[in-house]
Amino acid sequence: MKNFFIIIFIVILIIFTSLIKTSTREFEAKIFNSEEQIRILSNKKELILLENNFLSSPERLFELKKIIFGEKLISLKLKKFIFIENNGQQ
Repeated sequence: MKNFFIIIFIVILIIFTSLIKTSTREFEAKIFNSEEQIRILSNKKELILLENNFLSSPERLFELKKIIFGEKLISLKLKKFIFIENNGQQ
């Protein structure tokens, strides 16, 4: 009878251990997914801040243009562009 209780006790411990391991794996998966989402959002935030910094200071862009490209890039005036309208006729 004593051996029977020991075997039952061991089986119950094995079942509880497997249940705890399963729940732990699920929590680890949720934590990993949350960390990945945080990483993605952080990268998006950094890109948006970088874009905002460049768009909010055109002087900085002109300085970088002079430093990086020198006189290779030229500014075009809007009056030189020709707008073509297509009314769906061919």
